[in-house]
Amino acid sequence: MSTPKLALPPNLSARLAWQTRRALRRTGLPAIAGAASLSLAALAYWHGAQLEQRQATLSRQLAVAARAGATPAIPVATEADGVAAFYAYLPAHDTIPDQLSALAKVAQDSGVTLAKAEYKAEQDSQASFLRYQITLPVRADYASVQNFIVGALQAVPALTLDSVAFKREQIESGEVEARIQFVLLVRLRGARR
Repeated sequence: MSTPKLALPPNLSARLAWQTRRALRRTGLPAIAGAASLSLAALAYWHGAQLEQRQATLSRQLAVAARAGATPAIPVATEADGVAAFYAYLPAHDTIPDQLSALAKVAQDSGVTLAKAEYKAEQDSQASFLRYQITLPVRADYASVQNFIVGALQAVPALTLDSVAFKREQIESGEVEARIQFVLLVRLRGARR
């Protein structure tokens, strides 16, 4: 069985153009305008349905965002809150002996001998804390001095390193002389916590 072949007339495009012009003449301009209007109405209906779907999606997202926004917000810390937190963090003036004992224990654990120390209290007239300057001349190998400084800062959180100066008498010597200055911050007696 052979499939029948569809024979197209050789002048098909010319015939289609002629039939189109003939149909336009018969129906007239109002029919063409009506067909175009129907096509535009169908397109507008489809576009409206798409917009309604998008609006429903956005309404759901807005409702979720409104519920999330209704949850209580984390209070914003003010500068006064930060200052109050700083003062609350500082140890009380009465704990200075405990802080110094912790410093001495770290020195012993690090292999650093504290032969002498200089203490000097400095108070800022506008602040409610005391700066307790501690100067420690030590003699040990460099690694021990470094371990002592790091250990002291970790063991006493209100302690800050103000300065450190190293000196070595001879290059081949394994020991160094170091002058370490710490500052211990403490709350004044009677200062609010």
